[in-house]
Amino acid sequence: MRLVARQREATNKGSTRALRRSGRIPAILYGDGVPKAVSVDAREWTHNFRNTSGSTVIDLKLDGDEHRVLVKDTQADILSGNVMHIDFYAIRAGKKLSTVIPIHLEGTPKGVIEGGILEQKTEEIEVVCLPKDIPEFFAVDVSQLEVGDSLHISDIPAPREVEIRADSHLTVVVITHAKAMVEPTSEMEEETEEEITIEDGSEDGAE
Repeated sequence: MRLVARQREATNKGSTRALRRSGRIPAILYGDGVPKAVSVDAREWTHNFRNTSGSTVIDLKLDGDEHRVLVKDTQADILSGNVMHIDFYAIRAGKKLSTVIPIHLEGTPKGVIEGGILEQKTEEIEVVCLPKDIPEFFAVDVSQLEVGDSLHISDIPAPREVEIRADSHLTVVVITHAKAMVEPTSEMEEETEEEITIEDGSEDGAE
């Protein structure tokens, strides 16, 4: 995937606002010497890269040179959802890096079919590996989970070349009981009826 970037000189608030009004997104390129202030076309980003995860390698073309980069962070407007700023990180072949990989759940748990609720506690995890070994995502099969079962980081089938930087006991997914609606018991109903009877009796006596 290729994305064209432009160098930008001014980095103050006024210049970044003007840049966004012109249809471009301010960005920073890290990891390749001194951080570089750049910008990318907002329309191109929205159409082709909006759902890019931290595992996707992008060929960022800048001033005739190409940098292989990962998206380390994005900042979006709360109301519109439009991306306001992007942090790119340049990667080098043969040098390990740290990035975040999403966890995808596969299958329908037995416990959910029986009425339970699936709760995904962890949606992504940090890993360290060479750029060529970056997985697109971790696929976790949950089809055999029953109510009360759970999976943890230690259950994720990670390649030997990929080091997971997370507590092995951290819960990834759990199947819980559905919350039952609380209904009044017969004993509660009897007590209510008794209170009404007593109250009515007292009123009759007063008359």
